[in-house]
Amino acid sequence: MLTAAQQADLDYHLREVNLLTNEELILELTDHYTVALTEYISQGMTFETALTEVQKAFGSRKGLQKMERQYNRVTFVHYDQRWQQALAAQFQKPLVWRQTAPVYLMLLALSFLWYTHQWDYIFSGAAQGFIIGKLTGLLLIAWPYLKALFRHGIHNIPTEALYLLKRHGVILPMLYGLGVVGYYWILPALPYPYQPILLSLYLSLFGLYMRTGNLMYESLYDTYSTR
Repeated sequence: MLTAAQQADLDYHLREVNLLTNEELILELTDHYTVALTEYISQGMTFETALTEVQKAFGSRKGLQKMERQYNRVTFVHYDQRWQQALAAQFQKPLVWRQTAPVYLMLLALSFLWYTHQWDYIFSGAAQGFIIGKLTGLLLIAWPYLKALFRHGIHNIPTEALYLLKRHGVILPMLYGLGVVGYYWILPALPYPYQPILLSLYLSLFGLYMRTGNLMYESLYDTYSTR
């Protein structure tokens, strides 16, 4: 068995030397490294030399980084399941009565007010502000990696950041594309009061995306708050 100091050195080796961020992979590699290191040390090898040998066996940093990119696919499936659970919870007690239903009724009322008073400029400004805010948020997620490029060179984007960037990069264009199609082609073809009802459903969809997206961010970065 490794000492506490050796375990700390191993953790530093995986995270800081090899720049790994996938917690599931780090946990699995820690087990593999521990078994191999213990065997080498029992043969009379020093911890530092044994660590170098195990590192070579895994293909050095390049090999471990490649392993992480492959492992991310499995981890992303787990994250998707977590996001789906967060979405499903919005339609279950107690959240459905405390959050989802009241928010939808508010959006429905706002949608009818919009059509009654023609508040197009308000919604246009809100949409533009949201786009700018969301793009700024994505930049903030990527910023730690961009700064690290100057110190470590090109390496894997942190797992949590990569997941959020990929998922938001797909969902946001889809939602905005749906909004453009609905605003310019679907809504004009519908009679009142179906227009504000459809608008409220779209705003609710956007709201669910924002809410569950924030929950995912908090979940990922609170779970691994050491980074």
